Amino acid sequence: MENSNNFPSLTVIIATYNMPAWLEKVLLGYEQQDYKDFDIIIGDDGSGPETQAVIDRFKERGQLRITHLWHEDEGYRRQTMLNRAIVEAQGEYILFTDGDCIPRRDFVSTHLQHLEKGRFL
Repeated sequence: MENSNNFPSLTVIIATYNMPAWLEKVLLGYEQQDYKDFDIIIGDDGSGPETQAVIDRFKERGQLRITHLWHEDEGYRRQTMLNRAIVEAQGEYILFTDGDCIPRRDFVSTHLQHLEKGRFL
C-alpha cells in the first residue's frame, strides 16, 4: 500500500521496559510496513542503556522517525509514560502497541483502513 493523503497522520506509540532484544524485532517489523508515512514514539518506563543502544541503531538507519521518551525506573509507571507520549504525539491517529509485539507487514495499513472517527480499534 502506498502512502495516501486520504489517511490522517499517524503516530505509533510503543511501550517498553528492559526488553531490548524484543524491541529490536518490533522495530524491524515497523521498517517492513507496507504503509510508511508514520512516526514512532517509544515510551520507555526506565530501561537501561541496552535499550537506548537499540533505539540509537534504528535512528542511525534512518528508515523510521523515532522519538524516545524515557523516565527513570521508579517502579511500574507505564501509564504515566503513555500519557506523556500521547501529549508528544504529532499524529491525528494514535496506534498503541507494546515493545514485544512484532507487527505483521500490513499492521499499520490495516488500522488505517478500518479507522472510524469516534471509535477505538
